[in-house]
Amino acid sequence: MSKSKLKVKQSYSKSFGHSPTFRKVMEKWFWIKPQRKRVAYATCEHGRVDYKALKVLAVKQANVIQDLGNAILASEKNRAKEKLELEHVKNDALERLNNQKATIMKLENELENADDVISQKDSEISDLKDSIYLKREEVKNNAN
Repeated sequence: MSKSKLKVKQSYSKSFGHSPTFRKVMEKWFWIKPQRKRVAYATCEHGRVDYKALKVLAVKQANVIQDLGNAILASEKNRAKEKLELEHVKNDALERLNNQKATIMKLENELENADDVISQKDSEISDLKDSIYLKREEVKNNAN
């Protein structure tokens, strides 16, 4: 059984170079240039941990950071998608409101026109009543 070599999945700049959130985190917490290489089997200056174990730990941490970066990217994509959906909903609601306002204004104009027509018909009816009353008076006067 061959042992697989432990390595970082992909460089951060390739994976997350376009992510503003991840770029800020990288600039704040990590070095820009890598430190000089150390001998793989030598122990640290305190003699407790060898550099091979530190290397394995660093690679594992780099992979965890890679996974966290992927999660950040997915979150940013979802946020962008939700912003687009929200914008569509907002535009749809504005369009509906504008249509409702236009309908209300149209109905108000029709109501005003109907009021004018009703008042005109009322005046015509009162004129007809007056003419009928005058005709009755005339007929009464002619009959007497």
